[in-house]
Amino acid sequence: MINNELIKLECKSNIAILRLNRPEVHNCINDKAMEQFENHLDKIEADHKIRTIIITGTGSKTFCAGGDLHYFASLKTHDAVIAMSKRMQAIMERLMYGKRVVIGAVNGQSLGGGCEILTTCHFRIAASHATFGLRQAPNGLSTGWGGGRHLFKLIGRSAAFQMLLTGETIDVPEALRIGLINKSVEPDDLMRSAIDMADQINKNAQTSIEVFLKLAEKVEFENRKAVFEYETESFAELFMGNYFRNIVKKYE
Repeated sequence: MINNELIKLECKSNIAILRLNRPEVHNCINDKAMEQFENHLDKIEADHKIRTIIITGTGSKTFCAGGDLHYFASLKTHDAVIAMSKRMQAIMERLMYGKRVVIGAVNGQSLGGGCEILTTCHFRIAASHATFGLRQAPNGLSTGWGGGRHLFKLIGRSAAFQMLLTGETIDVPEALRIGLINKSVEPDDLMRSAIDMADQINKNAQTSIEVFLKLAEKVEFENRKAVFEYETESFAELFMGNYFRNIVKKYE
């Protein structure tokens, strides 16, 4: 029987695990995978119990090698390429600027669009054998899923240029050094580590988490005054909210 779950969704309490599930083609993304990605995000966003998302891949070899070349070969017009690019960027935007913290659990090599997916995650934990490479330039391409602009902000101009212009593959120690990943663990500990991080985050007030996620978005897109006003007003609202008032009540 053919497995039609190109991306698997598993919910554990308040954690959603999205598992790229095409190991026979290095967990590459095609149009059907995009559709399942969108449908899973619809379900996650409608479920108020879900507070964090973990993205990983099936197997121990590859997290994601980017776009499926068979699918790419089917895109025959400029408009078709633009539509594909915008569709995947919209998926990435939902992850990066949504109300859930997104943790990337990198189970193996992350290449091309796979690295672009990682740049939208708020945290990235990698198995010790993982590797990373932006292979667009060697293939005569540029980043098409928004990963280029995210990479410059994530690791800085110089490191981003080195990855993008050389197309070189880097290992975990180098990825840690430049800030592409936050943490490295042994392969058998990867999912446990990601779940532990999600649990640690989920113990905190959801209202606070959502403010920090929105603050990061505002810092990126809005002017200094708007960011100042949002941070100050959010602090005052949370200060007067029930969560914090119950903490300080014993000091009254």
